[in-house]
Amino acid sequence: MLAQPGGGDPAERHLLPWRSLAVHLSPLIGESGFGALYGRTGRLLAQQYGWLTVSPSSQTLDALFRTLKEDLARAEPAQAALANEALLTTFTRLLSDLIGTALTTRLIDSAWHSAQAQNNAGEQK
Repeated sequence: MLAQPGGGDPAERHLLPWRSLAVHLSPLIGESGFGALYGRTGRLLAQQYGWLTVSPSSQTLDALFRTLKEDLARAEPAQAALANEALLTTFTRLLSDLIGTALTTRLIDSAWHSAQAQNNAGEQK
């Protein structure tokens, strides 16, 4: 999910996998569950990436993503990419611990294929 096509705002490209995951996970764990999992992820990585804002998990997903985008936009591009990868990896590991590896894999595959279909539709315009 990290391999997004070039062009456009780099910070916004980093959010594409997060938005896709939110669409697929929110019906299962709710927006508050997604926010709680994201918040835990941020707290686990706060020391390694001190410039990332650890947001309260009670925020809306739009607010969480806006904060993440702002944090990633302020970072050096290589650091932003590493932090986003660490966030996604930690988030999916925590999700897997919560709901199991098989379901996590199916959800991520579904989110990935959905994101790819949206990218392909945008490229065909």
